[in-house]
Amino acid sequence: QKMQNYKHAHVETATPERLLVMLYEGAIKFLNIATHALEEHQIETAHKNILKTEAIILELMSVLDMEVGGEIAVNLFNLYDFMYRHLVKANINHDIVKLKEVIDILSELKSAWDEAATIVTQMRVDGKLESPNTSSGAITFAG
Repeated sequence: QKMQNYKHAHVETATPERLLVMLYEGAIKFLNIATHALEEHQIETAHKNILKTEAIILELMSVLDMEVGGEIAVNLFNLYDFMYRHLVKANINHDIVKLKEVIDILSELKSAWDEAATIVTQMRVDGKLESPNTSSGAITFAG
């Protein structure tokens, strides 16, 4: 129970950019579990974890702001769409290779967003950027 409370508080107090990184971490974790499950012929476990990752990718797609993000948002949407379709095929065919390909893409994206989140955090510390909790305007983090 204490761990659940900690995790809940961690998510509730996270900045938008850290939440984005946490989504990537979750997706990668679920795909690693699914990969291991397929290697052990635990189809149900693999299926459930692939579905969790698909849900995360759909969430990432739904929060993209095409007007603010422009070409970057469009490219991310297309990449998310590719990964989603890849996961559907992997789930149907129990294809570990496709899962690993998506893990690789997610890992690259997570690394890039993690670096961006670190820069944004430092900018807030330096007073160059308002905190997301105190900002008067609706500034989005193009995730």
